[in-house]
Formats: sequence, C-alpha cells, structure tokens
Amino acid sequence: MQQQHSSVLLTRILGLKDLSPFVLIQDTVVQTGKYFLLEFAHRNASKEDVKIVCLSFENVDVEWMKCSNLVFIDCNDLSQNQIHDKVNSTVENAAKSLILVDSLSDVDGANLVKFMTPLIRPNSTVVAVSHLDDDDRRLVSSYAPKSSTQLQYLATTIIKIMSKSNIDMEESDTFLLPIGSNSPSCLLEFTHRRKSGRAVEGRFDFDFNKHTVTLKPTVADKTAPDQDELVKGLTTFNIGLTDKQKIARDNVELPYLKAQQDETGGGAIVYEFEKEDDYDEEDPYEDPI
Repeated sequence: MQQQHSSVLLTRILGLKDLSPFVLIQDTVVQTGKYFLLEFAHRNASKEDVKIVCLSFENVDVEWMKCSNLVFIDCNDLSQNQIHDKVNSTVENAAKSLILVDSLSDVDGANLVKFMTPLIRPNSTVVAVSHLDDDDRRLVSSYAPKSSTQLQYLATTIIKIMSKSNIDMEESDTFLLPIGSNSPSCLLEFTHRRKSGRAVEGRFDFDFNKHTVTLKPTVADKTAPDQDELVKGLTTFNIGLTDKQKIARDNVELPYLKAQQDETGGGAIVYEFEKEDDYDEEDPYEDPI
C-alpha cells in the first residue's frame, strides 16, 4: 500500500500538485540526473501559473529553451547574491515557481547551505542536482560533514539516480565510461519526508524518452496476493476496480494531502446553527447575579 502511495506522491511532486520545497537529485558519473531534472521542466512547461527558472552552472542545453515559461540564468560569472537577486525578481509575482539547478558542484562547500536557503520559499519547489562523486573533492575540513550530508538535512525529497547496467566504477581501472552509462532510462530511489517526520519511500523505473515513471515492486509486494484476488468469489457482485477506475482514484485530490500545504497551522471548529437549535445570546457559564 505504501508503495502505491509513493507512486502517486512522486507523480504529484513532478506536476507541482504537492509542493516539496527542496528536491535533491543525487547522481554519479555513471548515471546523470539531468534527464530527471528535465522531466520537471517537461511536465510543467505548459502551465501558465508556473514560472520556471533554470540556474545553469554546467552547460547551456537547447532542451531548456523549449519551455515558453522558463527563464535561463547562466551562473558561471555571477556571485551568490547576484543569483539570488535574479531569482527573486523573476518569481516574486508568480503563483508557483520551479527553480532548477543543474549542478551544485561549482558552489563552494562551505557556502552550500548559504546558497540554497534563500532559494527555498513558499509556493515554490527547488530541484537541484548533486554529484556524489564530488563529495571528497569538496570537503571543507576533516571535521565538517560532506556536501551530500548537508544537502540531505535540507532536502524534503531525495531522488537517487542509478544506472540499469550495474556498473561499478570503483572496480574500474580506467576513466572510460562503459556502454550503458548516462542513459535516458534509469532507476530511481525515492524518499519523501513529510512534516510529521514520516518517510514515504519507493523504487521506480524512469524513461525520459517516454516520460514515464513506473513503480518497481519490492520482494514483499511481489509475494503479497493482489487485492482483487483476495475478494474474488466472496460476493455475488463485483467489488473490484478496473484499470481506468484505479487511475481515476489515484487522481483524486485527497483532503489530507491538501492539508500538508496549509501554512496557517492549527485548526478551528465551526458550528452553523439550524432552525431547530435553541440559541441563547446570554453566556450560559456567566455567574448569576
């Protein structure tokens, strides 16, 4: 059940229906996270109420330019304050904003948190790629936590990108990447942290060419009987769901998911009086005179 819920949640985060303030994509030299970053842009490219900002440190890719609602910022010659000012001026009037960072490798490890914190804001999702291979190179001191550890503390959603080819670069004696590296089709390990502290996890197949994210069942899920099989033959009428009905159910706006975005906190009890109610304007708890 949790696996199915993680599939719905990941789809909603990709479409900005559930705003996750900071989505961290962790990749390696074997499998790039660029394609999953582009998937965020693809799924929100036609939304008029969403402003997309791309902060580029590594490459100028023509695929970014296919989004009419995207603003491209080359960050190579800009200071952190200049980058923040450009982002603020771009998204200040937007109902929702999507901020994409193609690489955090060029951000100094000592100033990594200082760079990321101003980008995280209400009604916005920041999606940033972190190269795990750069951890040792960017270590500030032997006592400081690694860059990946700092980012994991900040992130509300963590996406770990893995190759389907089972390539182990630690056993390789050369710098040549094997065949199958950096494919548009890869594996994802998804972890989302709710405000309550509860984590939702899942493992997925991702194909950028088809723009599909497919849940990979765990061993426990494969051995568990299907829900429709459990109720089959127990009644004289059909209580199962067709594939079309299951898709419609997954797209329903659930009240508790919407409540996760409520910034006011707390709640209130509202009672509406009816005609049959005996309403007394005097306070029943007031001390008698």
